[in-house]
Amino acid sequence: MSSTTTPASAVGEQAAAELYDSDPYSWSVEQSDALRRRDFAAVDWDNVIEEIEDVGGRHEDSWTSNCSKAIEHLLYIEHFKEATKEALEHWMGEVHQFRRKMASTIIRNRGLQGKYPMMFATAWQDARAEACDRLANYDRERSRFLDVDTSYRKRDNSLPNDCPYRLEEVTAFDLKRDAGPRRLNPTPRRDVWPAEVARVLNQRLFTNYSTQEQGWSR
Repeated sequence: MSSTTTPASAVGEQAAAELYDSDPYSWSVEQSDALRRRDFAAVDWDNVIEEIEDVGGRHEDSWTSNCSKAIEHLLYIEHFKEATKEALEHWMGEVHQFRRKMASTIIRNRGLQGKYPMMFATAWQDARAEACDRLANYDRERSRFLDVDTSYRKRDNSLPNDCPYRLEEVTAFDLKRDAGPRRLNPTPRRDVWPAEVARVLNQRLFTNYSTQEQGWSR
């Protein structure tokens, strides 16, 4: 005779799933305790798997967000011709900060290197949209005759559709080269800039950055 009684393991999983929705903190305590006891019947497997995946996603999002901000500020440097020297120096400092955060994320999560193409493509789309809005705002601040739609349309037409910068020009950091055993606190290089950005900086700030396409020597 078949039993209509629900297995105890299913009851446990259902209770855990309900706790996940109502009290995530208590859920995490119970689940970690169940895993330590190797009480696999008490584990809410679907939500545990989802949470583990979320951990990786947060690191991916962190790198992509900082990469996007770095590209955004490179676009400001290259395309806002009326920027003051103070603004250019500020944007350079911002790029350095975003590069350090990207490097830190990669050093602690080396598996993310395999996702560079996807993360970089996402970062470019976000950066272009943000830069287009900000540059249009700058234009309107300089000219009271520009309306929102016109200023945005002009900037949208002037910015490239595809990213003009290479990954290594944005990160200024290579894990194999810069994070070796002799480098206790590896940081991105400060002299690496995309060629067009370097030309602006050299002209406006009298720097001497290379205007050749940047690449890593192995």
